[in-house]
Amino acid sequence: MKKNNPKRAFTLAEVLVTLAIIGVVAALTVPIVFAKFRQHEYKTAGKKAFSELSAAIQTLNLQYGLPVQNFVDSSDNDKERFYDALENTLNIVKRDTDADGHTILITNDGFAYHIVNTNEYYVDVNSDKSPTKPDTPMAQWRKAEYEDEDDLFNNASWDDVELSDMFFIGFNPQTGTGVVLPYVDNAMTIAFPNAGQQDEQQDTTTTTTP
Repeated sequence: MKKNNPKRAFTLAEVLVTLAIIGVVAALTVPIVFAKFRQHEYKTAGKKAFSELSAAIQTLNLQYGLPVQNFVDSSDNDKERFYDALENTLNIVKRDTDADGHTILITNDGFAYHIVNTNEYYVDVNSDKSPTKPDTPMAQWRKAEYEDEDDLFNNASWDDVELSDMFFIGFNPQTGTGVVLPYVDNAMTIAFPNAGQQDEQQDTTTTTTP
């Protein structure tokens, strides 16, 4: 007569080893997955912030005759006129000033637009939440690694870039065409590398015309 072999259970040591392995794997993979999710979240918010600001500026141009490129080199009073109109066009819930003296317009979406010029903005899509705050100086903002002269959403290389929640939104000083990039040094020069050359050409043409 055959004896029934009792089913062998896991020992406490085996269970602990298994849990330890699972813990190590989780510790290695969870932060990566979370970072990828957060990066996608920032990219989506950056795109929305760009669309929101672009639509508002287009409205100023079409309805009120205030094209952004006409105010880049204007007087402070003229620029204030543009900023006031922009504030009335966007859904602003709060107006503030950052550590660099730039006006901040905070929308009901939680976007904090730092105004550098009528065609140059930095937007914190996280508003006053970490990792950045509206009153953080620009020099301390976390920077993305920028290699290609292209905007964030048309370049596949950005899928591998670690992003912060701060973005640059700029408009060509000649045409008013907009672009959005992760925050980087000299973002305006990177976004519109030929803008300065166009200015020089115009000056040369004006000078040489009889």
